[in-house]
Amino acid sequence: AAGGLGAIEAIRQAPETSHLFTWGGGVAVPTLFGVLVAGTIKFAVEPRQLSRFYALEGAQATRTGMLVSTLTFTAVYSLLVPVGLYARRVIPGNIEDTDLVVPTLLATEGVFSSLGAAFLLVAMVAAAMSSLDSVLLVMASTAERDIVGLFRPPSSDAAALRATRFYVAVFALVTAVIALNPPGGIVTLTALSGSLYGACFLPAIVLGLYWRRGSGAAVIGSYAAGLVPLFLWQYTPWAASLHQVFPALVLSLLTYVGISMAGPTVQTERVAHLFEDSAKPQSH
Repeated sequence: AAGGLGAIEAIRQAPETSHLFTWGGGVAVPTLFGVLVAGTIKFAVEPRQLSRFYALEGAQATRTGMLVSTLTFTAVYSLLVPVGLYARRVIPGNIEDTDLVVPTLLATEGVFSSLGAAFLLVAMVAAAMSSLDSVLLVMASTAERDIVGLFRPPSSDAAALRATRFYVAVFALVTAVIALNPPGGIVTLTALSGSLYGACFLPAIVLGLYWRRGSGAAVIGSYAAGLVPLFLWQYTPWAASLHQVFPALVLSLLTYVGISMAGPTVQTERVAHLFEDSAKPQSH
């Protein structure tokens, strides 16, 4: 529909789209780096991704997964760029809301057949649902076990299950209400969520795995410290030259290390056992 591979050169030559082929022409460079870091760091620390890491069989499966996932993401991101460029040629006028690019392509005559467009739309909804259901389950189980359960423990497993189901419905309703008038575009919200995951969980997970020191106070402190620049950085004079994910990560890491060094070393049999085992050479 856009004219084939040769259309890329035509897009580069067109006055209204030539800027997309210049450094920082399509998006500001600080924003680009911030989105890349925030969008990828979440896959290392996001709770629902961690559960998949634990499902791997061993070290060899982990190495294979690292290779396969890296190649897969490279292929997917490489395909996203030409889709965006071709959309500039297929969709008339200036594209103000990038969230509407793919739905507009599906609805534009001559791009896809009716059956193909319907199939792709269902695939998009299915992909969204596959992510949403696991996120809702994590939110609901966390609320029941780690927040409400601390103050009011469930009387039985059946009661905990009923409460978790209730929180799934509550969080789904809240999400639906927010979706009616979203506070930002998909890329913006994805970068924000990735920044939240990185700033709040990276110190606890990475330093918790590879550094013997650390405590619950350090985790809570780094969590709170990471949130501050995420929401206030936009009001600083450096917001245009540096994405918020970088100061959030730095402040969160420094807070974790500072509180850990200032407080007592956690001396438990479990911690000692884990770090002694990790120091031993593994034979598989």
